[in-house]
Parts: sequence; structure tokens; C-alpha cells
Amino acid sequence: MPINDPTTATPSEIDEELARLDIEHAKANDTFNRLTARAQGLVNDGMAEYTTELRSRIEQARQTIAECETAARPLEAEFERRGGWTRAWLVLNTGGHVHRTTACRTCFPSTRFAWLTQLSGHDEAEIVEQAGKAACTECYPSAPVDVRNRPSRIKTPEQLAREAEKAERAKAKAAKAITAPDGTPLRTKQYGQIETEFTARRSYIEALSYARLLTKRNVAFHRNAIAEYHEDAQLILAALAAKHSRTVDDLRAELAPKVEAKWNREHSNWG
Repeated sequence: MPINDPTTATPSEIDEELARLDIEHAKANDTFNRLTARAQGLVNDGMAEYTTELRSRIEQARQTIAECETAARPLEAEFERRGGWTRAWLVLNTGGHVHRTTACRTCFPSTRFAWLTQLSGHDEAEIVEQAGKAACTECYPSAPVDVRNRPSRIKTPEQLAREAEKAERAKAKAAKAITAPDGTPLRTKQYGQIETEFTARRSYIEALSYARLLTKRNVAFHRNAIAEYHEDAQLILAALAAKHSRTVDDLRAELAPKVEAKWNREHSNWG
């Protein structure tokens, strides 16, 4: 995200934004060059009138390039003001090494890198420790031999972002999930295994309302089913109470109006 005050930002924050701007700049520059070449081709073919739309898109790309360069200047100036800080790049090929600079003599103009912005400003020994056997011996000649024999723990920003997204999804799923109070799956007789709180609440309301209907119809004939619905309701209520650290009585009172509404809406007129 844009940094309002570079002087208070961390090296990782500054480099993360610079990396984002670099990517945006590269995309806009590629678009600019591609559209410019297409427009020139039309002109050369005597079809200049067809370049109008291209010209507006070219100008938009030109503006994006300028905006990226403008946004990057204060961040690069802050890097210089602080006398620089450690940075690390990972070569994006199988077995790629971690380098302190993209100008390492073991790399080539065509070498593709991932900027490890999460390591910007970190102690070099820490970077080498995480890089393990992926640490470039040219960039980190003093790295201990035993460290160079360890597996690399380095992850690209994209991998870290995917892991963060996965963790958020898992967190959201956990927030919606429901289990028995002891953490085992919440299994009921009439509704099977219940996995989400939404389903648990809906099933609780349905169970009590339907048990009431069966009681109204013929309590003796439906005795076993009525008992199972009530048992399920109690299991669900206990699970909800445990999840939210509330009492069973409190939740029962909260859900009572919804049970009554379900009864009036769907079951009260059944014979």
C-alpha cells in the first residue's frame, strides 16, 4: 500500500512498495511499447485513422509509468538517506540461490529474481541462516559451512501471500465451524454430522419445532422420534454454548423466539 511517510516506514515496508511499483511500472512499460509499435504499424500501413483508441491507451500507460516513477522517488531517497540496508533476492529457477544484489557476477541479464522484501533490513547472518544451502557463496562468502548445508527456509513474497490467504480462509472456516464441546465432530441422530454454526442453529430451531408438531399429532406414536429431536437439540445447544462461552440457558432464551416463529410459520397449521 502507498506509504505516506517513508521516514517512519520499515525497510521491508518501503521495499515491498518499491517492488509493487516496479511490477506496475514494468506492466505499463510493456503495454506502452506494445501499443506504440501497433500504432506505428498502422501509420506505416496508411491507416492512421485507426490509431485514435490506441493513442488514448498509450497515454494512459505513459501516465502510469510517470506515476510509478514519482511514487518511487521518495522511497529510494529514504533508502539513500539511511545509508541503505540489507536486501535479498531469490533466483526464480529450480535450485536458485539467494543473492544480496541482482548484480552478482554469477547471474545474467536474463536472470529472473523474486525480491525478498520480507528480509529487507534484516541482519545478514539471519538472511544466510534462512537461505541455508541456497545462500550464494559469492554474495555471502563468510557464511558458515554448516549453515550452507541446511535446507533453505526462504519463501518468495508470493508464497507468503498465498500462505497468508490460506490462513485467513482457514480462520474464516474455523469461525463458521461447530463441534461438540469436547472438540469431536457434532453428530446428531436426525441431522447427521453438523459442521457449521449456521446449520447447527437452523437444526436446533427445526428440531424443537418439529418435535412440537409430532407431540401435537400423536405423542405416543412418535415418542422415540420426539425424544431424538429433543436430544439433538440439547447436543446442538451445548455445542453452541461451548463455542461462545455462554450458558445453555442463555442461548436457549436467545433462540426461543426463533423456535416459536418457525412453529407459527411452518408447523402450527399442520394436522
